[in-house]
Amino acid sequence: MLTTFVKPLLIFSLFFSLQVLASKDIRMKDVRDLAKSPVDEILDQETIQIFSMENYWKSVHGRNKPLVVFFYSNNHGPSQRLATLIKHVSPSYINKLSFARIKVSEKGKPAKELAKQLNERFSLDSTPGILFYDNSANSDMILEHEDYIDADFKEFRTPSMLLWKTYYVAVRKELDALLAD
Repeated sequence: MLTTFVKPLLIFSLFFSLQVLASKDIRMKDVRDLAKSPVDEILDQETIQIFSMENYWKSVHGRNKPLVVFFYSNNHGPSQRLATLIKHVSPSYINKLSFARIKVSEKGKPAKELAKQLNERFSLDSTPGILFYDNSANSDMILEHEDYIDADFKEFRTPSMLLWKTYYVAVRKELDALLAD
């Protein structure tokens, strides 16, 4: 009986220890404080391009390496938490990936009409959202004479502060796997 309790506890402890080691230089107090700022301030000093919806497909086609695009609302808790994650993850991949962002709303969720357009134009189901384009610019397919490229990966989950480091480790692991293919 004790073995069935101790074994999962040891596995959890090992998993938690690996997460802490992988993100040991990140102070959660700093992350929580940063997450109170608007996304534009959180990502202000980062090398993350700003895309417009009007030039989106031209920018996606014109890239020279895989691309991560972050759709966000500037003053919106889930977007702000996700922006802190991008801020901490992006420097490790700057030579392998391009990062871009598109502000879809100043505050809160985008209006219903805009949300519908985002879904139609980019297959973006919700915001905040991340689209990952692994395919090279030379091999992109244009469908039905439209400027559209299907994203290789989509993510719409937002980290809670309680599980932020878990998300941090998971995102790095997922990006490593996507880039290894």
